[in-house]
Amino acid sequence: ATCSHPGCRNPAARCDLDHTIAHGKGGRTCWCNLAPLCRHHHTTKQAPGWMLVQTQPGTMTWITPAGRVYITTPTTYPA
Repeated sequence: ATCSHPGCRNPAARCDLDHTIAHGKGGRTCWCNLAPLCRHHHTTKQAPGWMLVQTQPGTMTWITPAGRVYITTPTTYPA
C-alpha cells in the first residue's frame, strides 16, 4: 500500500493516516474517512484550490487547482 495521492509511491506505513474531512469539521474517524497520505501530499491536500473527496472507503477523487480530476483506488490483496 502507498500514499493515496496519484502516482505517489511512498509506503503507507510511513504516511499519516489522514481524515479526508477534517475531524475538527465533523469528519468521522472510520475507514470511510481515512486514507494514508505522505507528509507532502497531506500538506498539498490542505493548500488553496485542492479538493479531495472519498467516494467510498479507499477510493479518492483528487481535484487540482487547474480542475484536473484524478481517482485512486485502494490496494487490493489476492485472496
